Amino acid sequence: MRDLDLDAMPIPPSRSGIPPTLLYRRETLGRWTHWNTDFAQETLHGFGVAVFDVGLPAPLAIVSAHLNPFVADKARDEAKLIATRALRYGPYGIVAGDINYPPADPASPSPDYAAMLPYNQSARTRLPSEVGGQLVPDRRVTEILAYTGFVDAAAKLFEERGDKELLRRTATDDRIDQLWVSAPLRDTIVDYALLDTPAGASDHHGLVVRIDLDRARTDNMWEYK
Repeated sequence: MRDLDLDAMPIPPSRSGIPPTLLYRRETLGRWTHWNTDFAQETLHGFGVAVFDVGLPAPLAIVSAHLNPFVADKARDEAKLIATRALRYGPYGIVAGDINYPPADPASPSPDYAAMLPYNQSARTRLPSEVGGQLVPDRRVTEILAYTGFVDAAAKLFEERGDKELLRRTATDDRIDQLWVSAPLRDTIVDYALLDTPAGASDHHGLVVRIDLDRARTDNMWEYK
């Protein structure tokens, strides 16, 4: 908070003791209106839904996510839960963080298997018996986010611009750190970049996604039931 001059949401409950945190700039987002940690105990690292009134027809909900890195099936459950909770306050939701699994788009670059450690390979690739003994990325975790109506910011801009820099790996072997927006926010994504300096600052790169909320869709304002 001091280093970045940001405010922080409360720390969410975490079974692992490694909770994901969320910091925000109050001058941009205003004060949060809700902080919802329901069902956080159903995930390994925990999560919370931070809710802001940013002038849209419904609140904006933001989740900082860190999915289970050990078992893809458990991470799929977490992805579905977190995506659903990000829509708890209406159609405007953002899920961002260490997703820990390959991007959903099957056209995404293959992971760097030479750099992939054995325990990550067993978590992030399909079982050999399922795919004829080949190394195949397990994209089912992030497919859940897409199936729930969320859009991968980097993939969306790559589709528009064709710039392969948008698909750079965020960690040693793959682009496992991602930001996803719900469908009505798709057109708000206007820029994306990795933060890769100073060298050695982290084992993951940071990422920046710029959104223009004036471009948000305002039709089909359903309510969570």
